[in-house]
Amino acid sequence: MTSNRLFYGWWVLFGIFTSYTALVGVQVYSLPLFYPELTKEFGWSKQSISYAATIFFLTGASITPFVSSLFDRYSARIFMIVGGCITVVGLLAYRSMETLTHLILIYVLLAFSQVCAGQVPTILVVTRWFRKYRGIAVGITLTGTSIGGAVFPLVFKHVMANGGWRDAITVFMVISALMMLISSIFLIRSRPEEKGLLPDGAAVEQKDRTALDKGPAGPTLKEALRNPAFYILALTTGALWFTMNGIYNNQSFFMSGELGLSTDTYSLIFSAIFWFAIAGKILFGYLSDRYDKILIMCVVVVLLVIGLAFLRASSADHMLNLYGYAAVFGLGFGGTFALIQLVIAEFFAGRSYGKILGILTAVDVACGGLGISIIAEMERIYGSYLPVIEILIGMSSVVAIMVVVLYRIRRNHSKRLEPAIM
Repeated sequence: MTSNRLFYGWWVLFGIFTSYTALVGVQVYSLPLFYPELTKEFGWSKQSISYAATIFFLTGASITPFVSSLFDRYSARIFMIVGGCITVVGLLAYRSMETLTHLILIYVLLAFSQVCAGQVPTILVVTRWFRKYRGIAVGITLTGTSIGGAVFPLVFKHVMANGGWRDAITVFMVISALMMLISSIFLIRSRPEEKGLLPDGAAVEQKDRTALDKGPAGPTLKEALRNPAFYILALTTGALWFTMNGIYNNQSFFMSGELGLSTDTYSLIFSAIFWFAIAGKILFGYLSDRYDKILIMCVVVVLLVIGLAFLRASSADHMLNLYGYAAVFGLGFGGTFALIQLVIAEFFAGRSYGKILGILTAVDVACGGLGISIIAEMERIYGSYLPVIEILIGMSSVVAIMVVVLYRIRRNHSKRLEPAIM
């Protein structure tokens, strides 16, 4: 039996996209824009602010495995509603903070919202609703973060031109409330079974109901821990997030300090990175549905290396290199973000996917958080970000080699790994 009605999964995807845009776009990609303003008003050092941001990521990493294990048993949608509420409360507190301790406590609170409504439940819900179109669905979902990263810095720029940073936080608080809570309450559903559907819009015929009764297949957590791909993925994705998150959260200091760029100029660079990241997520998500996901992942990591090389060669007198950084690094950043999720799902989607994804995400979040403070500390030691960027170029090059190793292991052990791939 067929139906001409639009598959409800696309409405779920729209809701996920909207909620995730606000959550990550505001908390992860817009709050770093406030760092120079906090330094001006309170006199806090780059290292102190970076430490607070690191606490945000490490807190999320420490609680992610525990909360993520619940997504396999309970409604992810309920957690996402809770995450939206926590976000609003956290940003309200951010508006009235006065001390560095307040900032740290706010980041701890916001970490809970990231775990409840962030990457793990988002990717989990999308992979439940889509299989055949998983690559493009994940790509569309993750463009939300890039759109948030592209648009919200412009919102910040506009509000700062007419007010102060507290006014900008208020605007972001309202945006988060509208985009996250409305989507979670009215559009998002945790599983296609809640609508009597199978992934990708297949109607549930009587002969198909056994698929719903048996529940999802796929490897257990114990089986995943015996798979060498699990550990290679942990090392690879952790190193990538160390690089991407670390450089992003420090680049406002680099661009305003060493390059001498104005707030207006580096806000535009921030925005440009994410417009290109949008293209990267859509393009490489589309290609991953047609070509080997691991090979596509290798390509996007190479783009990160080239993008960082452009950043290393940038200066206030050579803005073309800075635009090259925004374009190439943005494409690689977007593609890497999407391919990490797709490769993990290819190996481990199924009955214990929430637990497995939670552990790998915890590793990524911890590495991303450490990247912020370690890169800031390395800048203090070297007196410049340039040697740090060179180290990141080398690290990313090693990651590209590790991805090739992952491909060879998967090819050499394809028969043994095949049951784990969905």
